[in-house]
Amino acid sequence: MRRLAEIAHRYDIPITWGVGATSARSFATDLTEWHTSHGDEVMLMVDISPIWGSRADSDDLGQSAEHIVTMREKLPDFVSSERDRVQRAIEWANPLVVGAGQKNHVLLYALAQSGFAGLWGYGWGDGEDEGCPFGCFFPSVDRHNFCGASTSGVVGLPHTSLLPTQRPLASEETDDTNSQTQILNRAAQRGFDCYAANAKWNGWLAYIQRIDPVEVASLTEEQLNQLDAYFAYVREAPETQIVSLPDVVYACQENGEQTQPTFLVTGPNSEGEDGASTNSDKSIFSYYDAECQLVFEEGKIEPIQATNYISPPVNSRNGAEVNLPQIEQFRPSRSRSQLRMQFTLESAKAMPYGLAVWGNHDGLTLATSNAQEVTWLGDRLLFVRVNLQVGKNEIEVVLTI
Repeated sequence: MRRLAEIAHRYDIPITWGVGATSARSFATDLTEWHTSHGDEVMLMVDISPIWGSRADSDDLGQSAEHIVTMREKLPDFVSSERDRVQRAIEWANPLVVGAGQKNHVLLYALAQSGFAGLWGYGWGDGEDEGCPFGCFFPSVDRHNFCGASTSGVVGLPHTSLLPTQRPLASEETDDTNSQTQILNRAAQRGFDCYAANAKWNGWLAYIQRIDPVEVASLTEEQLNQLDAYFAYVREAPETQIVSLPDVVYACQENGEQTQPTFLVTGPNSEGEDGASTNSDKSIFSYYDAECQLVFEEGKIEPIQATNYISPPVNSRNGAEVNLPQIEQFRPSRSRSQLRMQFTLESAKAMPYGLAVWGNHDGLTLATSNAQEVTWLGDRLLFVRVNLQVGKNEIEVVLTI
């Protein structure tokens, strides 16, 4: 811990340390010093599997109502008692964020009941979290990996800000090593650059970096210098505010308790040859809001992946739509001062959807449209957010100089 703290604090970077109730006392002296001098915070790490029992599939709608009711009674007391134990060991600590491997909607309920504001540890496309957004969001009260109109107010936080084009990690044991490798081969720096470049078309965008202090303790001098260089690079980045994890939660809550639209364009091979993390040699545009998550490939107007949070396929645990509506007709027309785009799509169901018109549309403004939202992403693309109805849908966007 001390080696990681020394490097981060050299650049005035606060660390949010994940501590469990049993380990808090061992680290109390160091954590108190770092909190006082550098603004470090603590996050409460919990493991609910012993109290949850053998039912590993925690959002399984087929679980007995009796078990769910029992857990709703027990979990608030459990997380509250774990926090009390940390506070007895570290007097100043008032952890607002909980970190957990196993997550479910009942845990979210327990956190809200106990006064917690954030749940950290979501893995995009990974295990029971599959289907969750790639960034910060407000989980549904019914499914921990879905956004929803009805939320508990608890913010869901990724374990680290991977790019949506990265392959899911196979297991929790590989997470730290993967993050460590990305830092040492400068892939994390390129990921940070990607998020920084996308900040201009987002109202708010957080980049979270997870680093395992145990791994840092075993690094060579050369590797420590690489870690130092990464922190220096992040510290010097313009228009970047470095904050603790609780401050990320506060910033997310400032926009209300609904997941805000989030846009991320990644270039081909954004992680570089060493990272080898992208699955495409084309740019990828990823988007999510309270109703859906969409992924587009450069040159294609329709999404190549869609996660439906409000009307998912029957029995779907991750919300993935298999049969995506396709454009039947695309009719662009130009005049001297106007660009008109008309799209015809047929949908078998009512669902949230979107269209990505790649190319530079700077210099044009929106005249009229029947779409829900039309958003410019610099000179990269125009994003058209729509809600499709059953049957034929006619979408029109008119741009003018």
